[in-house]
Amino acid sequence: MSGAPGAVGPAPAAPPVASRVARALAACAVALGLCAAGCEEEAPPARLVGQVHLTLLHTSDIHSRLFPYNLQLGQVDAGLGLGAAASIANVGGAARMSHLLGRERARSSRALHLDGGDCFQGAPIFNFYSGEAEIRALGAMGVDAMIVANHEFDRGALNLGIQLQQNAGFPVLAANYQLEDPAQPGASPLGAILQPFTVFDLEGLKVGVVGMGNLSSLTSIFEAPNRLGVTPLNTTEVAQFYVDLLRPTVDVIVFVTHLGLDGDERMIETTTGIDVVLGGHNHIVLQPPKRVRDCSRYYDEEEQRHYILLNDERSPGEGAKRRRYCAPRDVLLAHSGAFAKFVGRLDLVLSRDASELGGGYDPLNGFEVLSDRYELFPVTEGVPADPIVASALEPYAQGLDALANLDLLVGYAPGGSRRASASGGDSPLGNLVAGAMWLRLGIQADFALTNTTGIRADLVPGPVTVEQMFNVFPFDNSISKMQLSGLEVQELFDFVARRSSGRGCVSQAQIAGARAVIDCAARSADGAASGVATHVYIGARQPAIACPNGDADCPGGEVGSCDVEARRCWQPLDPIATYELATSSYLAQGGSGFRVLQRNTTQLDTQVQQRDALIDAIRAGSPCGAGERGELASCRRDADCAGVGEGFVCACPESVVEGRACKTGEAPCSRGACVLARCRDDVAAYQRDVCAEAPTDWVREQCESALAPCSAAGEQCKYLACVDRRLGNFSDNRLRMVGQ
Repeated sequence: MSGAPGAVGPAPAAPPVASRVARALAACAVALGLCAAGCEEEAPPARLVGQVHLTLLHTSDIHSRLFPYNLQLGQVDAGLGLGAAASIANVGGAARMSHLLGRERARSSRALHLDGGDCFQGAPIFNFYSGEAEIRALGAMGVDAMIVANHEFDRGALNLGIQLQQNAGFPVLAANYQLEDPAQPGASPLGAILQPFTVFDLEGLKVGVVGMGNLSSLTSIFEAPNRLGVTPLNTTEVAQFYVDLLRPTVDVIVFVTHLGLDGDERMIETTTGIDVVLGGHNHIVLQPPKRVRDCSRYYDEEEQRHYILLNDERSPGEGAKRRRYCAPRDVLLAHSGAFAKFVGRLDLVLSRDASELGGGYDPLNGFEVLSDRYELFPVTEGVPADPIVASALEPYAQGLDALANLDLLVGYAPGGSRRASASGGDSPLGNLVAGAMWLRLGIQADFALTNTTGIRADLVPGPVTVEQMFNVFPFDNSISKMQLSGLEVQELFDFVARRSSGRGCVSQAQIAGARAVIDCAARSADGAASGVATHVYIGARQPAIACPNGDADCPGGEVGSCDVEARRCWQPLDPIATYELATSSYLAQGGSGFRVLQRNTTQLDTQVQQRDALIDAIRAGSPCGAGERGELASCRRDADCAGVGEGFVCACPESVVEGRACKTGEAPCSRGACVLARCRDDVAAYQRDVCAEAPTDWVREQCESALAPCSAAGEQCKYLACVDRRLGNFSDNRLRMVGQ
């Protein structure tokens, strides 16, 4: 043991003072002799003068979108450069992002790639590999530092610790989490992995980077109950502590956060000394970045000065605050989108020359931002893939093919399905999901409710695959049933109203079997939070009462009492009645603050996943163009389908003509059926993608010839369910939002 380098043994006895002095003098003599023999003294680092450039490359909220995916573009994404509005674009992918990051890094002498967290959860690769692929992809991209956000905890703190310990070769930050001792039995290793900050020396420019994890979702960042071992810390206190700690030794302080836009602004306004904040969590883009004044929340009228409030260390147990006076200054705040759709680049020109910065410059703040430029790079189909990242992800792609048939078709969505509504209330996809839960065989409750934010993606127009179902429902939540009194149902909808009111009066729940008016401006009592649910209805009236003219035909003419789609009046909520609810296991366990459900003792977990319920509900539908009995019209040629409607063709294996565009030939057909032409064309194109990676055109043509995509697509469209209005893919104002 004594001969092992670095071994720890018993401490030797301390030598006498004279002996220690003699040894020190001898060591100095040796050192001086060596220097005299030719050693060069290490020169002090050069002090940067004049203007200095710094480039910050920012990604955030990748949400497991490591492989490219199709997306129907809205106006916002189209305006940010992903393509034309309402078109379907192939976007995202870690290999494409890495190409952009590498290109932009090469164009700057001082560059940092900082990731804002939530790289976990959102695509099947996380469901099967628990975050391993995401961490390795970030490492292959060359990320300089990442922060831990909320979805990194979706498989528990222990899983996160293991993934980081085994796969992260870069700093992982979270200053506002107090972590348990990793030496304790059963504890995660996070306490030994996460660090509050890191410092980079970029050609003499010292950049301090501080990470701030998410706090608003800390009670909801797991799919099932688990012990996180994380204690959240006060944002202002933590941020100011690390600014004060780092400021004497660094030139620039950058905060990478997952607090959300409001949290970022509040942090900046209640602290002093931050230079740049790169934020995330809201999945938004700030272009150009916002300029938020720090030290601007509080103003002393008597002193005519701004100040921040910090804990008074002299009386820590009493919650006393002390004022710290400071001068407001501009802080840059940037958000760079989500789902691997964008890479943000923030170029800074920095200086500590007082003549350039004006009279208010404080030398204690080091370098200040003199000017800035922000660019947003869309991750589109035209961006090449980085071969290093692509090869790193290839084993996971092959593994997914072996583990799950993600390419299996579930249905066909002619117009897709949106998870958001223009009115802020119920959405087409939300109604489709809630209806699948409500009417699921063996569940069939009085009404169903799920959280809007649990539906993570739209259904893109075209073939609906199992992979898309994972994108819509990445969480492995099951359906829980429980009994609620009428008063508890009212309390439930009141909570939905309050939660919706605090989020721009956009409904935070999607329902089926119920109707309600959500008044975002009303209050249940003086001083209470805004948001009240009124006119709550559960189920249709028995015997049925028709309402062809709307609410006026229903008893009392109450607002929202008529289901305009079914033209039937609904039954008002009875406070003393009992109702059966179908909801997600996540909400049943109190996720997103649904305590009214968490405390219910009648819960029954059906073990039926929401994703599976939606898949089965779609598959039970009829194909596009089917009659009332769910059968397609028979045909021998395309002209026979004119009576079905516009855009229908005769799908017949004997007469189909293969090609880039599918056609029906003149050959006799014995068992044709009228299918939607778009269905046949889109499914055929989907089939051809199998051959897209062929090494030569000849091999691709042989592959397509063997597949016969047009013939196969025509046969599939005879059975693929049509995700349309008949299946419940519509918005009918069952959640009416008022007081916006």
